[in-house]
Amino acid sequence: MCNPTKKTLKTPKYLVFLFVTGIVIITFTFTYTNLDVPSLLFSKRVEKVPEQQKNSDTSVPFDASREATSQQDNAESDIELENQYLKALIEQEKQDERAFELENEKLLEQLQETKKEVNRLRDNRARRRPMMHDAGNPKESKLEFELLTKLKVDDSDEHQFNPMYHQEWNSHKKQVMEFIYEDSLNDTLLPERSEYFTNIFQLILANKPNIRPLSHYMNGRISNAVYANRQTTPCLTVDELSSHLILEDSDVQALQDTHHRFVRTLSSIYPNDIYEPGTRGIVYVGGKESSWSIMLSIMNIRDSGCNLPVEVLIPSYHEYSLDMCKNVYPRYNARCLFLPGLISGKVRHRNKIHRHQYKSVALALSSFEEVLLLDADNYLLDNPEKLFYSKPFQENGMVTWPDLWKRTTHPRFYTIIGKEITTDTERRVYGYTEYGQRFTQVCEKEEDVPLHQLEGTMADPSSDSSQLLISKREHIGTIILSMYYNTYGPEYYYPILSQGASGQGDKETFIAAAHALDKKYYTVKKMPEFVGSLVQEKWRANAMAQFDATEDYEIAERYRDSTEEVAEQPAVLLLHVKSRELHPWRKYHDERVPHKGDTGRSRLYGDEFPNVAKYDFELETWRNMEKLLCEDKIRFHVFEREEVSTEEACREVLEQIAYLEMTTM
Repeated sequence: MCNPTKKTLKTPKYLVFLFVTGIVIITFTFTYTNLDVPSLLFSKRVEKVPEQQKNSDTSVPFDASREATSQQDNAESDIELENQYLKALIEQEKQDERAFELENEKLLEQLQETKKEVNRLRDNRARRRPMMHDAGNPKESKLEFELLTKLKVDDSDEHQFNPMYHQEWNSHKKQVMEFIYEDSLNDTLLPERSEYFTNIFQLILANKPNIRPLSHYMNGRISNAVYANRQTTPCLTVDELSSHLILEDSDVQALQDTHHRFVRTLSSIYPNDIYEPGTRGIVYVGGKESSWSIMLSIMNIRDSGCNLPVEVLIPSYHEYSLDMCKNVYPRYNARCLFLPGLISGKVRHRNKIHRHQYKSVALALSSFEEVLLLDADNYLLDNPEKLFYSKPFQENGMVTWPDLWKRTTHPRFYTIIGKEITTDTERRVYGYTEYGQRFTQVCEKEEDVPLHQLEGTMADPSSDSSQLLISKREHIGTIILSMYYNTYGPEYYYPILSQGASGQGDKETFIAAAHALDKKYYTVKKMPEFVGSLVQEKWRANAMAQFDATEDYEIAERYRDSTEEVAEQPAVLLLHVKSRELHPWRKYHDERVPHKGDTGRSRLYGDEFPNVAKYDFELETWRNMEKLLCEDKIRFHVFEREEVSTEEACREVLEQIAYLEMTTM
């Protein structure tokens, strides 16, 4: 007997898909209404079975016309049923969409109310105590914390720093985390800034170059002895700079693609509300080990008459000193920024933020719109506030200082950033003359031209990132792109920018980022100089001096067209000191620091340096040590780690001060 429900016509595939989907949805829906779904789905098909066939076991002869009619009826019935399912599905989707819209509208209203409440609390706090958090109102603090956590994009670790949610923490860690939270309330734009840069890190992660690390060299890494004042050796032409790091065409293309995509995306998401307009300050990257050097540097700044606020980025909990951040730094208008509290844990883990990124991250996450970034062991000899008002900064928004070395950037970096440079490009400078247009031959063959003395290339010599003056208003893109270069620096961009030359690391990423984005910057023309002293008839370099950018700019303008050697030079502004030299215990008890003279003591920078600095920098620095160790009796990790007591360090300081006072001019 022929089965009348058998189909010979094919149903379109998309209808079959909708049919199956409809069954699943309707089954799920009716499960909760106790309806007989199978009977509902198949009732019409049951009606198509002839009544006599249901009640008879007798075979029916095959009838072709009846079979065709039955098949057509079944096909039409299937299509009609599928259309009903489709309509039901569409109606259900409309209902779901409307429900979602209502829920979303409700959430948006809650978010707006939350933001209003946060702003109200911030305004109230600002009116009461503009520079300090009101710790006397714990209910309001708790409410603000709860409100702020609702605004986080990544809420997977929203309670990671709230002691209320961490009973496993010991009392010390609870104190640290409580202070970190309380201190963060002073920065009203911190939530917006953290959210923005959390998204930036995700964007960086999405644009990782998909190539092998660049670690192969044809003729080895470029020699470290590439001093800019050694004019002719070597001559860093396009050919010379192309003969070291191996960069295949496929490598260049991959780097170019990801770089272009990142920059293109970046250009559409610059922030406008994450820094307080017109704010200026000084920023360090710190930690327990560097807190000694940073304190001496900050005290040196205060001695110069500068009252600009200071922020110190602390990379991790293990580097965080509660005593320094809560009790010591605030005495000098300085505060700590706790990196794990600024960027969500997931993002930090995925991006593997490492020490090479700390400077660019410190710039990005600090609260100031204009920043002087300093290394921990960098000391100012004059008030730095004038730098923010200087012409080179006002006209360019970024000031860099040169390093001792010639620039060794690979020529194909310019291809990667979309700026082709050829030997036919016009020459920008002639030699390493600091001021004027005096020609100096820099290659054995006069026709050879160093790559980085051509138009369109970065400044030559290379950069010293121990100090950087930058406006985020003008150069936020530069900072973000430098974060990208530093994230992928060890594998890709450090070899490309330096090719193994001395100091390879983050130092070239700021100027490279500005150059890639066609942003203006000023590079100090005066080369750095070593500062040291004679000890037992041997001259030793103990620091590197950098010069005043304001005076440098004025001299450069004054002698712009001069073809004669220029004798005038700017004043020394910064002294980058070897950290061991200002460590009172290491200086006289470590054989690796042989600076004892016949009397057992000596000056680090020579007898004439007070005339250069216009005051006795060395004596004043040791007097600051006396205040920290002998008067305030602050315990520093750098001494505790070496099992040197504060009292022992104090005695060494007092003995050195006595010697310096006898030899001061």
